[in-house]
Amino acid sequence: REANIALREDNFSRAAREIGTAGIMDYMHYLGEMPSRYFTEGVFEGVEKVSGITVAETILNRVSACHGCVIACGRVVKLTDGINRKGPEYETTVGFGPNLGIDDISAITMLGELCDRYGMDTISTSNILGLAFLLYQEGVLNETDTGGTPLRWGDAETVKDLVHSMAQRQDFGEILALGSKALADHFHVPEIAAQVNNLEVPYHDPRGATGMALSYATSPRGACHNHSDYFLVDVYGQTFEEVGIDFFHRQEGVEKVANIVRHQDWRTMCNSLVLCYFANVAPDTVLELINHVSGFDYHLEELMRIGERAWNLKRIINHRMGLMGANDQLPKQFYKPLPDGGSAGYVLPFDEMLAAYYETRGWDPKTGRPTSERLQMLGLDEYIGDIWSEERGG
Repeated sequence: REANIALREDNFSRAAREIGTAGIMDYMHYLGEMPSRYFTEGVFEGVEKVSGITVAETILNRVSACHGCVIACGRVVKLTDGINRKGPEYETTVGFGPNLGIDDISAITMLGELCDRYGMDTISTSNILGLAFLLYQEGVLNETDTGGTPLRWGDAETVKDLVHSMAQRQDFGEILALGSKALADHFHVPEIAAQVNNLEVPYHDPRGATGMALSYATSPRGACHNHSDYFLVDVYGQTFEEVGIDFFHRQEGVEKVANIVRHQDWRTMCNSLVLCYFANVAPDTVLELINHVSGFDYHLEELMRIGERAWNLKRIINHRMGLMGANDQLPKQFYKPLPDGGSAGYVLPFDEMLAAYYETRGWDPKTGRPTSERLQMLGLDEYIGDIWSEERGG
């Protein structure tokens, strides 16, 4: 009951209920954290036409919620055909909107629904299409490659046709369906693809919120904003001071690396409890709930250690699968400053941040493997041989 009351009164919860997750678009755009035209621009001239605020003022019919949730961040919208549809959330809106130069919220809604019907992830789908459109604009591919179709920013009808062709693996859709890495490799421009370990980058530009640089590069599953949604710390000051997660300026680098590590550990622990990230109950309250339900007497630092153990176990599994420290990289385009917007001119100090990250994690500075000492400290001694045997280069 206390947790639900706190959630109802939380400012982020209120905003999510009133304007949805896409309601943050205007602010993200102001900061230059929301990418436009496949991460090449920091400004999108049509952002006000597609933001969550506009949805709330125009096509919103009602809100929706997961079972028992007091936040209700989901949208149910009604377009001109009078049919109730799932409204697009932030990632879908940016992916099929600014990322592709589309400023029509009805078209974005329909594209999101189309992906849902096909069972296609909207982040990856729109990212792949954004790459294709950028390559066309830069002359890397042409209409011979696309089957006679020009790829022009803002052409929602062409985007819809390409989603169909991807799902059915037809014509140009055959190569698109393989992902952004395969698409960029096919046209000999691997450095342009916005992906990490073959997972497409979500729509939070690390040049506008530097914590996402390490979140993407070191995530166990590639570019992922679900293992650590640190952008909410960077741009909204969503801190958890009880567990040492404080606020730093969104474009500070090395100074906040330890903070990022703590955030990854906290979110990993939350994942093990299947807690929604939007339900940002205070850590002390989470601890109290766990102890009441389990009958144990945990302390907050023990919960953090659980998260750290899980993060390192995932690192060990990835090492077994051949993912080494060399894979902890960002797409090359994120090393280039944005030409405009709230983050224009900023150069991301990624190499320095990664070195500090390895040191903070207790990982080997050359290979990115957890050291024997760190594994012993975490009670993971049995896995030392897995990653430090001679056969594995240790």
